[in-house]
This record gives sequence, C-alpha cells and structure tokens, in this order.
Amino acid sequence: MTGNQWQACRIDIHHPVPDCVMADAAALWWRGFGIWTGGQAAIPAMDAAHGMVAMQGDQLVGVAGIRDGDGGFLKKIPRFAALAYRAAPATSDMVIDGIIAREMRQGTGRALIGALVELARQRGMGGLRAEVQKSNRGARQFYASLGFVEVGRGRYGWPWTGQVLLLRHDLNRRG
Repeated sequence: MTGNQWQACRIDIHHPVPDCVMADAAALWWRGFGIWTGGQAAIPAMDAAHGMVAMQGDQLVGVAGIRDGDGGFLKKIPRFAALAYRAAPATSDMVIDGIIAREMRQGTGRALIGALVELARQRGMGGLRAEVQKSNRGARQFYASLGFVEVGRGRYGWPWTGQVLLLRHDLNRRG
C-alpha cells in the first residue's frame, strides 16, 4: 500500500458545476488563477457550463475551467484586467481554462483531464490545449505525463506571468 490515502478514494467528476458547490469552486479557481489587487478581492461570476469539478464524497477537491468559442469559466474579465490580458492564438481545440486541485499528487488533476478528454471527444474536437507558464515546471511535467506536447510559446495571459507555453493533447493520436 502506498502512503497516499486519497488515491484509494473515488473521485467523481461533475460538469457543469453544480450550484451547490459553485461558490467554493469559483473561490478555489480564483485563488489559483485570479488577479489579486491587495486586500480581499471579490470573486467575479463564473459560468457553470464552462467548468468542471472533482468531488470526493461531498468535498470539492478540484476545479477545471473550460474555454471555447462560447467563452470561459470566468464569465467576464474584470474591467481593470481586460486592458492588460493578452489572449493566446485562437484554436478549434478545447482549451483548459485553468485546472487546480486542493492537494497535489492525489489523482485529481488526472481525473479532471480524463473527463476533459471525453468531453472534447463528445463535442467533436480534435484536441485539448493548455497554456502553462514556462516557469511552472510542475505543471509542464504533469501535462507531459498525460501526452501533451509543446506547439508554441509566447507572452499570453497577464503581463506578469512571463513566457507561456502552448501545450496540446491530440485526441486523434493512436497509442
């Protein structure tokens, strides 16, 4: 037996985000990807249809945002931030609009990616794209372990995030 007590617990994935956990899901996602202005920042409205949550029993353990041609998990970029945000090139792939787990290395991220793969296939999309800070070695390793490969790089997202890698998982790839 491994020392990881959580991997033995079932992770259930829900999409869209259920109303009963939306506030907690939004707070967890915003803590990982939001813009902090000092003090207590208000969490903007999120779109349940562009989100997915991982649950263990009644506990929220992870959140994934989804971005496509109809928008993303964040319903609207706050006005002060919209001027600074730089979008990555358009794609026909489903874009992972941030993925965060309460605890790392518990299988939560892998479960969310698996569900995103299935959702993208159901929608007839050819791939999943993740936009990862070049400096985020852990995220780069995580995505590489799931078959994502670098397809581009640039200065996307917030100006202070530095260079961003565009990673893609080809859903039509065999093997």
